[in-house]
Amino acid sequence: MANLTINGKMIDVDVEPDTPLLWAIRENIGLTGTKYGCGIAQCGACTVHIDGVAMRSCGVLVSEAAGKKITTIEGLAPAGACTRCSRPGSPMTFRNAAIARAA
Repeated sequence: MANLTINGKMIDVDVEPDTPLLWAIRENIGLTGTKYGCGIAQCGACTVHIDGVAMRSCGVLVSEAAGKKITTIEGLAPAGACTRCSRPGSPMTFRNAAIARAA
């Protein structure tokens, strides 16, 4: 059992400590905006922010992420913030959130 803080919410996840964070986020928590790409931390599809630093979640173990602040693509923009798309986690949602954070 691991206690993770994801997008500002404390979540208990019943996974082994050596489970890649990517799979805990997608399969156990159900946040599917973080994608599987290469599985070797090279492509960036699985990128999340851990304590404000961009990290490849396929290369981070749940045990390494416990106790840290994790932000997924779903946590970058508040619900309804995207006016050019209708799906949370779409590329436009990410783009608009990144622009808003830079302003």
